[in-house]
Amino acid sequence: MKENMRFYQFKYLGLGMFLLLLICGGGIQEIKAQRFSVKANALSWLTLTPSLEGEVKIADKFTADLNLMYRPWHVASDNKKVTGLAVQPEIRYWFCQTFYKHFIGLHGNYADYNGGLKAHRYQGNLWGAGITYGYQMILAPRWNLEFNVGAGYARMSHDKYERRTCGPFLGHEKKNYWGLTKLGVTVVYLIK
Repeated sequence: MKENMRFYQFKYLGLGMFLLLLICGGGIQEIKAQRFSVKANALSWLTLTPSLEGEVKIADKFTADLNLMYRPWHVASDNKKVTGLAVQPEIRYWFCQTFYKHFIGLHGNYADYNGGLKAHRYQGNLWGAGITYGYQMILAPRWNLEFNVGAGYARMSHDKYERRTCGPFLGHEKKNYWGLTKLGVTVVYLIK
């Protein structure tokens, strides 16, 4: 029951943030340039974590980006799994023009996770933030390819269990993480 409640809270949080980005960006920029893009991170899909990203132009050299990732399945037998939901909102500054060449960004991270591949299983969430550097190149009139990397901080708070199905509760842990927080090779479709 606790897991289902977390899922619905997270789902509505992500949906609300994405709608807010679209509403805020919708009336700010003129129609003659690219305003929106829909994206998919190939690296995320390769790890069997489907993701969908949207980006909207909010000012002359600024965009707002939102990445949603969901991994619903177990990866092996004996309750070995890595499942969860994650959202990464980001504000980007483009050095040349939006949706083209170099950018830097500030991103946030939230994830609700449940998994473990060794002796223990961890169920909880993380919050964090970081800095991103990226580059986007044109492939065709409406298609781009983006490369990005981000580093920052995450605070993890989770319950620890024995990994086996219905394993006993072993305690609650809080951990700090400094390091890689974002990595992408992303296919971008531009909507004018």
